[in-house]
Amino acid sequence: MTADAPAAHHLGHVARGGLLGLAGSGIAAVGAFALALVVTRGFDAETAGSFFATTTLFTLLATACGLGVDAGLARFLLRLEARSAVHDVRRTLRLAIGPAVVVASLLALVGTLVAGPLAGLLGLGAEGDRLLRVVAVALPFAVAADLCLAATRALGRIRTTVGVDRILRTVVQLGTAALVVALGGDPVLLVAGWAAAYLLSAVVAVVLLRRFLATRPTGSPASPEETPDPDLARSFWSFTWPRGVAGLAQASVQKADIVLVAVLLSPAHAALYTAATRFVAVGQMANQAIYQVLQPRFTAILITEDRSTLRTVFGVSTTWGMVLIWPFYLLVACSPVLYLSLFGDSYADATSAVVVVVVMALTMLVSIASGPVDTLLLMAGRSGLSMTNALVAVALDIGLCLLLLPRIGIAGAAIAWAAAVVTRSGLAFWQVRRHVGVSPQPGHLLGVALVPVTCFALPALALSASGSTAVLPWAAVTLASVVAYAVALRALRARLSLDDLVAAVRRRPTPVLPSTSPTSAQELACASER
Repeated sequence: MTADAPAAHHLGHVARGGLLGLAGSGIAAVGAFALALVVTRGFDAETAGSFFATTTLFTLLATACGLGVDAGLARFLLRLEARSAVHDVRRTLRLAIGPAVVVASLLALVGTLVAGPLAGLLGLGAEGDRLLRVVAVALPFAVAADLCLAATRALGRIRTTVGVDRILRTVVQLGTAALVVALGGDPVLLVAGWAAAYLLSAVVAVVLLRRFLATRPTGSPASPEETPDPDLARSFWSFTWPRGVAGLAQASVQKADIVLVAVLLSPAHAALYTAATRFVAVGQMANQAIYQVLQPRFTAILITEDRSTLRTVFGVSTTWGMVLIWPFYLLVACSPVLYLSLFGDSYADATSAVVVVVVMALTMLVSIASGPVDTLLLMAGRSGLSMTNALVAVALDIGLCLLLLPRIGIAGAAIAWAAAVVTRSGLAFWQVRRHVGVSPQPGHLLGVALVPVTCFALPALALSASGSTAVLPWAAVTLASVVAYAVALRALRARLSLDDLVAAVRRRPTPVLPSTSPTSAQELACASER
């Protein structure tokens, strides 16, 4: 399938930005995985579990303090620039980022005051209160960094996020963890080094955002005749607050199970569960890299009301996501014991951990095949539906965790998580189809899925059935699968829209599409990449 000119224009940005984001996500994923290895091998299970529970709680609180501002910026900034509302762009940044940082600061203050009782409730051990106080200090900085980077992404620039969040923060966190282990392994220093990365990221992100705004085509001061929109704050927050609730619920589905495992079972079980689920974040980072680039693309297309282009970009981006990410999850699903052995023999011998790996890998295949449904739902202005979906998912996740964890251990947490993810993806898939008129075709998805399943899953299952966990046979099978996959992709490149991907990467970005762009939104988004 070959995209027409308007779709090719947008796919060009998705391809170039997505590949850059994928590279950054790859670095971050490797760093996160290496960090898990350093912690699980450098500390006992109880200490490792306390670290993972503390940092997970921090991530949940940072998401809550973000108030959904990232999605609000993605929906509003390009639209405001398209109307040359320069003053309103600056106003939006102030009214969005300021309240979120204030909320984070207040929550950090409360966190330092209740750290002792909270550490006891979470079972974080003797050093738990000190761990919580350390991460509380970093909370406002994490929120400021994330939202400054979200502002640059909303205007079409992904490389700032790649440089600061994916590379800088990852390197600092991994480097400090390795240094702490080398110096004897103080858990408080471990968490302090992890949190310090957010302080550095915040400073760099603020500086880069200010410089970026000065280069925008509409970067001059507001003209005297420009009239600020009196309803801007109401419009922004009426869209954003449901996204804030949805974002917290979504993060809860992704992270709360680790905290629940620590509370209902033990920190040692939390360490085992975290190790078993660490691979999920690798694919999620890759998926997120594509979705972050799609946000301004969907916004620019929706401004022009070009439904044909919207369907093409949605469908092709779904295909690219499956082609790029499915092989990874298929390999993990077919070799769970080998994967777990990376963390040590005690992890590989846990049957419940094997179940967790298989359930979560298969669930991620379904999630990726559903496409960027939540991203499109948000950019189409349906933040209320996104919130409802997320609340249903988190209620299902927590309810099933409370029911299953005491009975079947960490496998119950994986089942609860899988049910929540599939439910949320299914609801969003149906809503996008009904309200936006866009969805992938099931027949096409099946055809795309057969390629990685044939090249990766079948050989891996055959080797797994033999009982082999030796590295050499698995390396040989993986290499053969990669070669076969490359041959298959070349033969099916037109059906899988890979011709469009190659052409998009090679094509230089054009500043405007006169035939399809009644506004300057596309020109502004393009300028951010120059």
